[in-house]
Amino acid sequence: MNATKQKILIKSLELFNNRGISKISLRTIADEVGISVGNLQYHFKKREDIIEALYFQLVEKMDSIFFIPSDDLLKSFLNISKEIITTFFEYNFFLLDFVTITRKNQKIKNHYSELSKRREVEALKMIAILINNNLFREELLKNEYRSLFKRIEIISNFWFSSVLIQANDLSKDSIQEYSLLISQSIFPYLTDEAKNQYVNLFPTELV
Repeated sequence: MNATKQKILIKSLELFNNRGISKISLRTIADEVGISVGNLQYHFKKREDIIEALYFQLVEKMDSIFFIPSDDLLKSFLNISKEIITTFFEYNFFLLDFVTITRKNQKIKNHYSELSKRREVEALKMIAILINNNLFREELLKNEYRSLFKRIEIISNFWFSSVLIQANDLSKDSIQEYSLLISQSIFPYLTDEAKNQYVNLFPTELV
């Protein structure tokens, strides 16, 4: 990717995050980057092309998160939620405008639908590994872990909106709060051995 195209994406992400996509035009982006609209359109013909490029940047970053190394399985699994929350914050305009974006961009909508299915398969494979290593208990209810994945997915996708509705501001405390919300939602599924590991990992959570 050439330098001008990279500058456009960096500045667009900053503008979308700070002001929302509805307030940002191609001219706004061009002025902020210091180039003409014509030069910008040489790289991205319309604003939606920039949004699409940023979406696939985000997907690439998220792909790198869904991996558990062979050592310290539980810690690695629990850290995924914090990394997801932190990465989403870097692209927080998607969290605020995702419904609008998917309504206007069929490519993103179709890709996300397939991505969600793939993420579910990956998450269930991770949980199977944790079960085999006596860190997660076996399912007690039908599709119990599929439902757990769906709940975590909903929290991950909409936590930023919840923060802004309630506090109108985001801080590192908010990231920590929602990461903790996810990790504590996982706690009931842990074996006794894993619960002891969890307590050692998060001693400040004890009553």
